[in-house]
Amino acid sequence: MQQKMTDHKLRAFVVLLIMIIGISHIGSHGLQTAAALGNRSMMAAESSNTALNGAAATKNPASSKAELEYWRYTGEGMLYAPLALPNGNLFTVTANGWLSVLDGKGKEVKRVNTYSKLSAPAINGKNEIYIAGTGARLFKYDRAANGGQTGIFYFKNKKEQLQPSGVVTDGEGYPYFAYQHAILSLSSTGEKQAALLPDGVTVKELAAGKSGVYALGSNGTLYAVRAGAVVWEAALEQSLLGAKLAADRVGGGVLLLAGKAVAAYEEDGKVRFTRELAAAPAGGWTSPVLLPGDAGAVVAAELSGNGIAAFRLADGAELWRISAAGAGGFGPVALAPDAAAGIVLAGGRSGAVYAIDGFAKSILYTYGGHAAVPASGVAPMGAGRFAYASGSKLIAAGPVRPVAVTYAAATLKLPLDTRLLLTDKLKLSDSVALAFRSDNAAIVRITDKGVVTPIAAGSANLYVDVITSGYKGQLKLPVQVAASASKLKVKHEAKKVSLSGKSYTVQTVVIPKGIPMTAGLASRKVGIVQPLVSITKAYNADAAINGTYFEAYGGIPEPYGTIIADGNVEHIGNTGTAIGFTWDGTIVMDSLRVKVLGGTDGSFAYPNNWYVYFINRTPSAGASSAIMFTPKRGAKVGFALGTTITVSKGKVTKISKKENVSIPADGYVLVFIGSEEKLAERFKVGTAVDYKLEMANLSKMPIAWSRVHTAVGAGPRLVKDGKLAINPAGEGFSSSKILTDSAARSGILVKKDGTVVLATVSQATIKQWGQIMLQLGAVQAMNLDGGASSGMYAQGKLITTPGRLISNSLVFGTKLKW
Repeated sequence: MQQKMTDHKLRAFVVLLIMIIGISHIGSHGLQTAAALGNRSMMAAESSNTALNGAAATKNPASSKAELEYWRYTGEGMLYAPLALPNGNLFTVTANGWLSVLDGKGKEVKRVNTYSKLSAPAINGKNEIYIAGTGARLFKYDRAANGGQTGIFYFKNKKEQLQPSGVVTDGEGYPYFAYQHAILSLSSTGEKQAALLPDGVTVKELAAGKSGVYALGSNGTLYAVRAGAVVWEAALEQSLLGAKLAADRVGGGVLLLAGKAVAAYEEDGKVRFTRELAAAPAGGWTSPVLLPGDAGAVVAAELSGNGIAAFRLADGAELWRISAAGAGGFGPVALAPDAAAGIVLAGGRSGAVYAIDGFAKSILYTYGGHAAVPASGVAPMGAGRFAYASGSKLIAAGPVRPVAVTYAAATLKLPLDTRLLLTDKLKLSDSVALAFRSDNAAIVRITDKGVVTPIAAGSANLYVDVITSGYKGQLKLPVQVAASASKLKVKHEAKKVSLSGKSYTVQTVVIPKGIPMTAGLASRKVGIVQPLVSITKAYNADAAINGTYFEAYGGIPEPYGTIIADGNVEHIGNTGTAIGFTWDGTIVMDSLRVKVLGGTDGSFAYPNNWYVYFINRTPSAGASSAIMFTPKRGAKVGFALGTTITVSKGKVTKISKKENVSIPADGYVLVFIGSEEKLAERFKVGTAVDYKLEMANLSKMPIAWSRVHTAVGAGPRLVKDGKLAINPAGEGFSSSKILTDSAARSGILVKKDGTVVLATVSQATIKQWGQIMLQLGAVQAMNLDGGASSGMYAQGKLITTPGRLISNSLVFGTKLKW
């Protein structure tokens, strides 16, 4: 016994130390973030010890106050206390017949309707879950909610459609429940068994023991039941009527608590002791639970007061009594032992939950301040986390867990001509979501994906904040931005190329490996046009070439091809070929095809899934569409059709119909039109929204383009791995301008050493254009928009002048204005 107590004191100290570390790691910013998330501080719990001789109580040191609500789940009816499963999931049951399995993040994995009123569930050591239903039904499920009704019990004088007691499982794993005057169970072979009490006697309390159960009848008699038989019974004194039971699962026997009266019976029915406490509990006792790791004591709490007490099983002596200030009483089944942590969790009617260290005789830490009342019970989830039920709500909470966030360097030194992806060299002690910010956007900016862009020479700080629920951590990274020291220069050269006796003058601009580049958008938006020279000057570029195809004949001048800018897909074309530039300087070229797959509340499975097939593209009149609009579209979506879902900072902030809505700078707008409008039903204001991109090529093989910061899709492909590779029809082109005609062409090629060459020619067919690229030294090459859109700029002047305003381009330079 002494050794057990020492071990648990050490365990409690470790838990407390973890909590203190978690709290101290938050810092002032962490507290501000917690406040922003809607978390509330809780009332301190006062703890006091009462000596066995009734000496005056003394206050314990202040308990830890740390709270974070992880998630809330709403059931289909009143929830019983959930069952915490070994795999981290939760098994929930509602009184009106619904079962649900939730993952550790509160997302519903499975839901079952039993079409029966149900009792509270129980789980045994074999992970078998038993639930009792109306009409003396017994249901059996595994932890994935596979199973169903295992039988209906019949016995003498049975009445139908009554509500049974909750199921309990004894030390051997057998289920028991009470229905009217019967205590029902299953044998080792699964046969139904019934132990009948006198007709008219109902069961008031049921406690599972080492073998079988103990039942307190409405006639004031205590019954011991093994399998289908009453093995002994004892008439109770008046003072013990209405007692709460706690069975000794190790030594056998049962403890009774009723007001000031305490008694115990051995497993064979002999009286172990009877005694009277010094003080009665306010309103009576909750159902007591064994102190974790110690079969020698039980813990109970006051139904109407703040008191929590422990009693020795051997003689009923009150070991200690403490006060959980402000608890407002505890629900009848509000206590739950957390064996792994060596504590007992107690749910107060005020909404607070108390973690009780029974060996230190104190409240270790407290969670509270919620409006909901955890009267239905608490379930430990490990690592100090727990879930409690209140009405139809299930709330998960627990400690703030610290995360170490480190970077490869103590200070980030950046020249003005270099951008980088911060996450490349970030290290995390836990896999968590992050948010990024700069304290001086005039010096350096950082996107929500961790893209760092220097703006001007000077010093600033970048902050990386952990935002995953239940975790806290922050990195402050000093940044020094210096002027560009690059001596790289672009070079224009006109070259003569001969094909089949015909000479072509090709304008080329050589882009040395390592020169920064980005997508140049007209007015920095999708769906606008400008002169190529204006775009070039706006980005302070040394060189530029027109990019993808766009609507140039009277409609909204939106692109046709895919565009990736600053690491974000800003338009989807899904035809032709695309060239991509990665953060480490690698250049890729493939028939990029992009899918946007969305999810809500952390799930991408039905019914939480959604999709769009366009980004920043105006829908066609009368057509069904699912479209995303990002800030690159502009201030508004530009039309009033369908149902719009406004998402800001990952949450739905507005749902409207047929409205030209604003696009938030920190989010996007989803528009569902026609037959796709049904997707809008999956969103509500406050819904958490996320999406992921699937990238594949024309052969439907996944391609690794997640680290591409800039891409333009046009095509067709001209050269692949040093060989002519032209198949415009296979890439989705049908116009004669691409298939057969001769026209002005723009293109881009990559040499073996990684040098990029921009090129234009006044007249060539696509096949001739591919052959020209080979003669220019291309290992990879593709066609860009041509005709009147063909344009190129270098060394302060237009080399090829476009015959129209253009929508987009690729820009290169050592002093780019990102």
